[in-house]
Amino acid sequence: MAGKRKRKAVSHALHSELTEYSSLLRALSTSDTLDLARRLTEPPPPTKRKKRTAKSALGNLQLEAPPEEYQGPLAEGEETQPPTAGSSQLPPEEPEGEQQRVRKRDTWTRWPLLPTDLHVPEWGLDDEIEPLVRQCLRNNPHPTDEDGEPDDTPSWLPHLTESASVFLSSVFALLSHHTPARPQSMQDRLNPIDWKMVLDILGTCGDVDATVITTVKARMEAIYGPYDSPAIGRLQTRAEAKSRAAAAFDEADDALFVAPRPTKRQPKRVLEEVESDDLDG
Repeated sequence: MAGKRKRKAVSHALHSELTEYSSLLRALSTSDTLDLARRLTEPPPPTKRKKRTAKSALGNLQLEAPPEEYQGPLAEGEETQPPTAGSSQLPPEEPEGEQQRVRKRDTWTRWPLLPTDLHVPEWGLDDEIEPLVRQCLRNNPHPTDEDGEPDDTPSWLPHLTESASVFLSSVFALLSHHTPARPQSMQDRLNPIDWKMVLDILGTCGDVDATVITTVKARMEAIYGPYDSPAIGRLQTRAEAKSRAAAAFDEADDALFVAPRPTKRQPKRVLEEVESDDLDG
């Protein structure tokens, strides 16, 4: 066919190199996204305010609306030219320099992540838990901890790591099954879940204690500002409902083993003999 263009075949070596390069870019993007410490410590970049001029405003309006629908005033020094017959109207030129329109970057991430894109941490979970526990033990010393040597490998570390791993797996499972509310036109897109939504989800499901929610809320508010979270109220409501249900169940269980008291026997009724003459009368 004359109008069909023949696509040039890419060699296997070049295709493999391009695939590895794109995988490397995704891995770097994922590592940068998961670097929570850097995002918390570094301040956000300052936003530069651009000078708004009549020409830049006109350029933005021409980019946003079709040319035939815009009938507003033109900037100084510009003249209108009627379109000639048979000629197509060219799209407006984008302003240069400070007048260039800023477009929002589409920061997407492939999900689920490929095994090659997963960020492998340098330390394990047990290495993260051990210094935290030792710091808590130093702040709250126990009388039996004075005889132990701090350099010995603690026997409680594997069990505590396993317990923390199960708890984190439960939390991540709750977060992965939660779908935030969004408009009908955005059903195929999910916004990132912030710390406020995490507290609300955990408070609703009741997998954490109210003390943990209060501590985490106080620490996050010191960084991001106050937040009136309903998580603590939900936990208290769940605890009260659970206590009322437990009391009702205990009362019902106790009633099963209580023998009913025998009722007082009523005297037997004696039928008096009635003569037949009385019945006939």
